[in-house]
Formats: sequence, structure tokens, C-alpha cells
Amino acid sequence: MIDRIFGGSALLFFILFLVGCGQIKVEGKVSFSDGTPLSKGKIVFEDDKNTFTATINEDGTFRMGVLKDGEGIPAGKYNVAVAEAFEWVSAAPNQLPIKLLVAEKYTSTATSGIEYDIQKSQKDISIVVERP
Repeated sequence: MIDRIFGGSALLFFILFLVGCGQIKVEGKVSFSDGTPLSKGKIVFEDDKNTFTATINEDGTFRMGVLKDGEGIPAGKYNVAVAEAFEWVSAAPNQLPIKLLVAEKYTSTATSGIEYDIQKSQKDISIVVERP
């Protein structure tokens, strides 16, 4: 019926609208234990089926999204990690040309030890990481 009233693309739009309604807004800040913000990288929320990422802004803030930053994610329990938090450096032979900005354990959801149970919109998530 929707298709007859609004045309062929209306059904697709309606389905996408319903899927989007279940997204929970998740915002927060990533910083070091001394309060200094982590100024680059991505924050990763991962459950058994999906991985969601958001860009970490210069001030350490992030807004989690499914298709783009800020759209939200489904309710659920997530393991959290920090990705792409590094600087390029000139390396000696047999060394990686990057310097990690966070301790290596935070680069994997399996080892970070950070977990969140997201059931409602959260705008105050504070993720504290250590330097390498």
C-alpha cells in the first residue's frame, strides 16, 4: 500500500526509518589518566555480531554511529578498544614507522578490559587509557 501511494522507493525509505529508530545515541570522551584528551584515532564498540566505530576528535570527544558518526548504535553489551591512535615517525631499519599513543592492550577489544552495557542514550561515557 505504501508503495502504491508514494512510489517504489517509499518502502525502502520506510524500512530504513524503522531501523534507524532503534539506534541509541552514544557520546563520550577518551582521555589519559592525567586528564589530557586522546586527540586522534577511533573508538571501537564491538559485540558478538557487529563492530561500530567513531572518530576521536582533537578534544577527545566522539559520537558513535552505525553508518556515520553520531547516528547511534543498537542496545547491547560492547567491548571497547581504541584504533588508529598513532603517529608516524621515522624508523630505524627493522622498526615500525609508527608510535602508538595508547598502551597496546587498548588496541584490541579482547584485551582492553573496557566494557559498556548500552541500554539508553549516553552522553557522558568517559574512557580512560594509559600511554605506552
